[in-house]
Amino acid sequence: MYRTIRTIAIALCALLTAACTDTDYEYASERCSFFFNNQVYQDVTLQSALNPLSPGVFCNVYEGTENGRRFIYFVSNQGLSSKKEPAGDDARRTYTLGLYNKSGIIVGYGNLGTPPTFYVYDNQCPNCYAETQTMGYRLRMNDRGMAVCPTCKREYDLNNRGVTANGKKLLRYRGSTTGPLGVLVVNN
Repeated sequence: MYRTIRTIAIALCALLTAACTDTDYEYASERCSFFFNNQVYQDVTLQSALNPLSPGVFCNVYEGTENGRRFIYFVSNQGLSSKKEPAGDDARRTYTLGLYNKSGIIVGYGNLGTPPTFYVYDNQCPNCYAETQTMGYRLRMNDRGMAVCPTCKREYDLNNRGVTANGKKLLRYRGSTTGPLGVLVVNN
């Protein structure tokens, strides 16, 4: 009797272990942290991606400097781009915008569900990173809601959990927004 129970327990543990692979996790375990109050900055490029009534619009958000001044840059898959200089408390915040802080994150509502799902992705090709263990494989978005890696040519569907036909899907982070002229919070 003991052997039977032990065999069943081992089989169940093996089954549970096999079921828990990286592909089963919806959100990445890597750190990502960003807070932006668009009620204060009223950035139109970001606003277009934070509107649940315009699903399929996505925005790359990344940080950079010009002449020693810090900026947050916004580039949408609809051709808009802008930048804002953080002020006040925002100027003192430290952001972690994805694995490779230079590439940033992609935010927006997918167009496949009702209500639309809000997504936050890393703007780094996960397959090139896995193959080379180096960062810097920044994705390019198109107006069809696809993010394309210029190096490996893989296409990731931003409207559908960041999946690709051949390889790992995009890293997804936890995020929320209170609307186009509200607060965007990414906290993984």
